[in-house]
Amino acid sequence: MKVQYKTIFIALFIMFGLVHAGEITKKGTTAAQFLKIGIGARAAAMGESQVADVNDASAIFWNPAGMAKLKGNELMLLRTNWLADIKYDFAGLVVPMHNLGTFGLFYSGLTMGEMKVRTEYKPEGTGELFTASSIALGLSYARNMTERFSFGLTAKYIREQIWHESASTMAIDVGIIYLTTFENLRLGMAISNYGGKMQMDGKDLLTFKDIDPNLKGNNENVIAKLNTEKFDIPLIFRIGFAYDPIKTDFQRITMSIDGVTPNDYNEYLNVGMEYAFHETVFLRGGYRGIGVKNMEGGMSLGGGLQYKLNSGMGIKIDYAYVDYGRLNNVQRFSLSLEF
Repeated sequence: MKVQYKTIFIALFIMFGLVHAGEITKKGTTAAQFLKIGIGARAAAMGESQVADVNDASAIFWNPAGMAKLKGNELMLLRTNWLADIKYDFAGLVVPMHNLGTFGLFYSGLTMGEMKVRTEYKPEGTGELFTASSIALGLSYARNMTERFSFGLTAKYIREQIWHESASTMAIDVGIIYLTTFENLRLGMAISNYGGKMQMDGKDLLTFKDIDPNLKGNNENVIAKLNTEKFDIPLIFRIGFAYDPIKTDFQRITMSIDGVTPNDYNEYLNVGMEYAFHETVFLRGGYRGIGVKNMEGGMSLGGGLQYKLNSGMGIKIDYAYVDYGRLNNVQRFSLSLEF
């Protein structure tokens, strides 16, 4: 018992140390910001504290090791009206293959409507329209190395595009989950988006250049290309734990906490709680971004329903209300099918 309490103390010490490790931020220094948008209404309602507690197909995003705990196939679908009329979509499928481990695949995408092309000389528009989008496609694998220790890995392709310009790269996520013997305490760690840099390229970067304006008679229309800067993608390290102070045949309370260290912002904490009645009705609450100065919002609430059909298929519907302060709120729904 003393060993278990020491484990909890060490985990708390590490996470609270992360929050106060420094005040210097690197905001605006990474590309592919859509990779930070959390997956699943359950996770959103619990303040995004999921690295040790994820129990559905959203494990592909939070911690691929969590896929190893799924007992059956699961498909998760999510469509969110994000901030400023931006749409965010996710589809993920997890398939356990018995002794081979658990496999997963996913798509996530950020899209927005058409916008006018404006120039210095035509600020009201040229008559052309453009769009911008960001997508990620990936494959995941997880395995229970022992009865208490699971490991997971995700490889993904990332692409961003705005009009004729685009940038792409590859990245991996790695995660582990360890189940202790104390109150079903779970410890989790994950590194997300470890990969290459992104650099915009496309035909709009081609231009004409006079290599020596002071020299008469030379070619004033030499084709040149503007080079854009290379940017890192948002590397994120998460460490956390979850435990069940109450767990009986008809009800359960789960509490979770994550310490998050991004490469482009200060460290912070996310906390969450879930109440389950007969594993059918769920109430959830959480708070994200503890330790971040001038945080826009942070509170989240939600719930869910789970129902088993006579055919054996299960349906889960989850909802979350997430406060973003002056940016208003985002309401998130996710649908999961178990088969």
